Amino acid sequence: MPVYNMAAYIEEAICSILTQTYSDFELLIIDDGSTDGTLDIIRKFDDTRIKVIAHAVNQGLIATLNQGIDCCTGEYIARMDGDDIALPHRFQRQVEFMDTHPDYGVCGSQVYMLGKDCVTTKPINHEEIRCWQLFHCTIVHPTVMIRRSVLVSHGIRYLDYPHAEDYEIWNRLAAVTHLFNLPEVLLMYRQHPDQISNIHPQVQLVQSERIRREQLRLLDIEPTAEEYQTHLDFCHFRIRVYEPAHYYQSLAWAHKLLEGNLRTQRYHHETLNAVLSQCFSLSRY
Repeated sequence: MPVYNMAAYIEEAICSILTQTYSDFELLIIDDGSTDGTLDIIRKFDDTRIKVIAHAVNQGLIATLNQGIDCCTGEYIARMDGDDIALPHRFQRQVEFMDTHPDYGVCGSQVYMLGKDCVTTKPINHEEIRCWQLFHCTIVHPTVMIRRSVLVSHGIRYLDYPHAEDYEIWNRLAAVTHLFNLPEVLLMYRQHPDQISNIHPQVQLVQSERIRREQLRLLDIEPTAEEYQTHLDFCHFRIRVYEPAHYYQSLAWAHKLLEGNLRTQRYHHETLNAVLSQCFSLSRY
């Protein structure tokens, strides 16, 4: 659990982990130079499962995440943020899945969006996750449980993709292991003004574009500026299906993606075709 200035939420987040029905874990909390009293709240907890690392100065989330990986010793690494709430059976359900599916290295879940009163519909199976990654991040970062041996054996760590490091790492992990999202809600995801997506939206957009373009290159596609804008329309379900010019432009882009996949054999073709069809059917324009 990497934290930085989470005094308003950290107590509830920690309590949600300490009250898990699956209790055999170590809770590693890395305070990244908080200045709002977060560390004082953390140190009030008296539980031998908690291990605290405190940075004198802020090192940034990516460095803190990698430090967490290096310090973990368990078979599985569960991610958690200091402003979210894990449901009591989260660890139990994820450990059960990982124990019975040894070829899977990442297990996420759906989340309930606090403040929006809605539940995510993230793709479930590995091939769907991979295909949707062409457009946006398909796994909610603080829900994941990762098989530590996969990270160690492939030398995988978070890379320098500020505020989109999770989006990027799922692509590399998908190349060496299977990914899965449990269909049930296991975490309550908090929406608030201090979230990264609210503080650094432009940086996140730039890094997300970088990741999408890298994925397109693996399909042997270098989009024009117009084509990339069409790709964003797929990402945000804003294909104007009742506007003929835009509809046929979008259809041409879908065909280009499918043709690239036939050449490179990167994705399960029928799944990619189904995902592209959903981009059309889910568009609200």
